[in-house]
Amino acid sequence: MMPAMSQSPQDASDSPGSSVTEDGMTAAQAVDRIEAAAHPRPHDRRLHARGAVYDARFVPTGQIAEWTTAACLTAESAAVIRFSNGSGNFAADDRARGVRGMAVKFLDGDGSSDDARAVMDLVAANFRVFSSHNPEGFIDLVEALGMAATEGGFADRAKGKLAAAGKFATVLAQHPESRGALKSFAGQQAPAGFATTRYDGLHAFVLVDESGVRRPFRYRLVPQLGEVEIDPAYAETLAPDFLIGDLDSRLTTGPVTFTVVYQLAEPNDPTHDPSQAWPEHRPLIPAGHLHVTARSPREDHWQQQVFDPTRLAPGVEASDDKMLAFRRHAYSVSAERRLAP
Repeated sequence: MMPAMSQSPQDASDSPGSSVTEDGMTAAQAVDRIEAAAHPRPHDRRLHARGAVYDARFVPTGQIAEWTTAACLTAESAAVIRFSNGSGNFAADDRARGVRGMAVKFLDGDGSSDDARAVMDLVAANFRVFSSHNPEGFIDLVEALGMAATEGGFADRAKGKLAAAGKFATVLAQHPESRGALKSFAGQQAPAGFATTRYDGLHAFVLVDESGVRRPFRYRLVPQLGEVEIDPAYAETLAPDFLIGDLDSRLTTGPVTFTVVYQLAEPNDPTHDPSQAWPEHRPLIPAGHLHVTARSPREDHWQQQVFDPTRLAPGVEASDDKMLAFRRHAYSVSAERRLAP
């Protein structure tokens, strides 16, 4: 059995200073910089602007039942899932490599009414580590990617790529932990579909059992269909926004399934730094299966909601990861702006 954490760290999401970074950047300032780099439309999410919401069912395996009191992880439950292109630009090209997201809400009912309450969220992306251990590094990387995506004529694109190269060099000098994420980005093609992509939660969390024993973990969402990257030549034959249509088409023949896998930590594995991967030989426990069934008939409602990785059910707690804590505040700022009249 895994070694357990016996003492509870302060819940970072409840820390009074968690909305301001060590360098003094507020959540509002972080969102300002993302807006300037990604150019989202006023009522879009500041990142992951284009996405679609689907109904799903979570069926637990029972293999983590002894380690947590979280009912949504130990009993069958309804869920909704938002798949997305990670760009803040609604017109971003699905054929280009980049971030893809899978965000899950576990519900306390069958999800058929606006009164359905979310009891826990999973927020994951198709990268194995986070781009930085602090918000400053993440925002710097968003700005570099924004420069690289400059549109316009040849001269504008060339100028943007030159500026991006300088920005990337600065990011690596100031945030050397970002090398892992950038290496992963450079070494992969665009995903061939939402249904054939693995998504990682990136941050550490903690399972808590009835006795208060604590076990750190990270989660990943593994596609039953396997992982498939798109062939660059074939990509040229696809529409720039093909991912949602591809998933809709797959669902006409039956559910698409993901396994929710928990990677359990050992004592020396860092829980505070999402830019560091844990060794792959750490125990991997299948917690359950998410069966995606169809586009949600209440998609407009769920598109308005925040998928927040710090929304946790009793029996699951946040770790000491400051990046995770800051995300909660940045999401709140983004939601306030996009939902404004």
